[in-house]
Amino acid sequence: MKAAILAGVVVLAPALALAEGCTLDGGTVIGRVEAMNQMVLDLDIPGLVAAIKQQVGIDVAADMGKVADIFADGFNGCTTIAQRVDQGGMVQNVVLFHGKVGPLFGYWLAVPQGDEHRIISFTFHTDLDQVMAHLR
Repeated sequence: MKAAILAGVVVLAPALALAEGCTLDGGTVIGRVEAMNQMVLDLDIPGLVAAIKQQVGIDVAADMGKVADIFADGFNGCTTIAQRVDQGGMVQNVVLFHGKVGPLFGYWLAVPQGDEHRIISFTFHTDLDQVMAHLR
């Protein structure tokens, strides 16, 4: 268990320190979310897959490989287009990644865990309606 926690810290620590992300002006900033947004922008699919596995506990390598294929030309940045912060500390972000071939939308759900937030749900889709359906 300690090794798994350490691996998660090793995977996310460099990204958290360097994350430019897609923050909403005046919004709540969740370091892990912004780090993962930056991984999408950089097409760092192995890093993103490892971070998602550490946070959510699932392997998304095959699905994220499809995203990398579709958006192989990269992104021109990203913007958080919706954010919901609940009284209990739950934070939901909808992010628009400005793909050179078209838009990619992401959804992140993070909940407080100690002094940080843990991502417990996410989705990516090229159809905004599919992503907005996750917003609670």
